[in-house]
Amino acid sequence: MIVSALSYTTVNYLLSKIDNVDITRDKLRKFKIISEVAVLDEEIIEKGLNSNFSDFEDAVQYFSALKANCKIIVTRNTKDFKESRLPIMTPEEFLASIKKK
Repeated sequence: MIVSALSYTTVNYLLSKIDNVDITRDKLRKFKIISEVAVLDEEIIEKGLNSNFSDFEDAVQYFSALKANCKIIVTRNTKDFKESRLPIMTPEEFLASIKKK
C-alpha cells in the first residue's frame, strides 16, 4: 500500500481531534510500518498547479500516485478525480474488490 506524504499530515490532524499527541503518533508509526510513502516533490507540485483538476490537493495526490506507479486511487472524494487516468475507487469499493480475491 502506497500513501501520499500529504495523507500523513491529514490523518495526523484528524486523529489529533480524538486522541492525544502520543496516541496519534503511535498510530501513525504503526500505519507507516504497513505502508510506503509516495514522493511529494517540486515536480508533483508543479504538475498539480498546472493540471485541470479543480482541487489542488487532489491533483497533488494524483500526481504522487502516478509517480509511485500506483494502479488505483482509493478516495472518498471520487468526483474530483474526473481527470484521472488511474481507476478511482471508494474505500468500500476497494474493500469489496479485495474480498472477492
